[in-house]
This record gives sequence, structure tokens and C-alpha cells, in this order.
Amino acid sequence: MTLKQLIDETAKQSFVEGYKATDEEVLGVIIAKHFKWNGDLIFSVAQKAFEDANFHSFNEKFEQLWEDEVNE
Repeated sequence: MTLKQLIDETAKQSFVEGYKATDEEVLGVIIAKHFKWNGDLIFSVAQKAFEDANFHSFNEKFEQLWEDEVNE
């Protein structure tokens, strides 16, 4: 199954009929479910995506924000 097929199938299963979920919303659901709602793992995926997209300065701030959040 391609990622697009997985997104389309998950959208049908996870949202109410008639609601047009964006690919971003559906991918968020897929990631959250895959990692069993573990915030550390979800953060890690997001951080890797920002790194791959060359958002290095943002990623440093993102990491600090996450560290501050989990260390409260």
C-alpha cells in the first residue's frame, strides 16, 4: 500500500462521513496511533521531518520547547 492509499483509507476509517480531512490531519492520526500516543516518539518524528526540510534554527527552538515541556 502506498502512503497516499494509507492516508485515504485511514481518512475513511477515522473521521465522520462527510468530513474532508486533510492529508496532514490523517497523517497525524497515523503517526499518533503508530507510536501509541507516545509524545516523545511523536516529537522525534516531527523533529526528523523538520531536520530533513532544513529547518535547523526552528528545530533547535522546537527541541528546547519540548525539553521545557517534559521537564515541567
